[in-house]
Amino acid sequence: MCTNYVLIKSDGSAKLAESLGVEANRLIYGDFRPGAQISVVTGGSEARLLRTATWWLYLQQTPQGLRPHRDYFSVNTNYRKLPQKREFKHSRCIIPVTAFVESQDGKHPHLLEPANGAAIAFGGLYKEWTDKVTGEVVTSTSIITLPGIPALEQIHRKSTPLWLPEEAYDSWLSPEVTDATALDWLLAPALRADLIATPIDKVRVKQPVGEPFLIQS
Repeated sequence: MCTNYVLIKSDGSAKLAESLGVEANRLIYGDFRPGAQISVVTGGSEARLLRTATWWLYLQQTPQGLRPHRDYFSVNTNYRKLPQKREFKHSRCIIPVTAFVESQDGKHPHLLEPANGAAIAFGGLYKEWTDKVTGEVVTSTSIITLPGIPALEQIHRKSTPLWLPEEAYDSWLSPEVTDATALDWLLAPALRADLIATPIDKVRVKQPVGEPFLIQS
């Protein structure tokens, strides 16, 4: 389960933005946790769209506006639930990432980042909501998680975020691709590059507590 990731300005994030057809200087950079406002890329009828989205798929209306729905912790969507999700057919997105954190049962977190300096395109879902207080159309999102992968079993055995290869960007974002079975090949967990894993003390602080090591893809 991915509940913390980082996006920094780098050659890798700039190259990913170019590949996605969006402006790198319009991305939201930072260290993100559930409920944060993040950047997602979606398909459009004529061009790809860069949106600001709440990282929490299900929202609820409150007197102060739309907020993450506390009854549904929905920063991730498990792959097993995708066949029942309308969004998997019609509302897929890409979340740009330069590093992410995983831990084993909430302990021993590691910061994971591509060894080659590239950025990661996580596959996600998005929803649109109309805020009854402001009238604003609000976007929310989640990251799709797949089964665990042997390469990461000592860090997080339960699941792996969906990491899209560049050749899949077009079909993943295309509004015309509504037959989700055409995307089944992407739902096999995979690392698209070698990773540098750094043991850290806490997710929020990210102070290294051990030597970085290489995880081969």
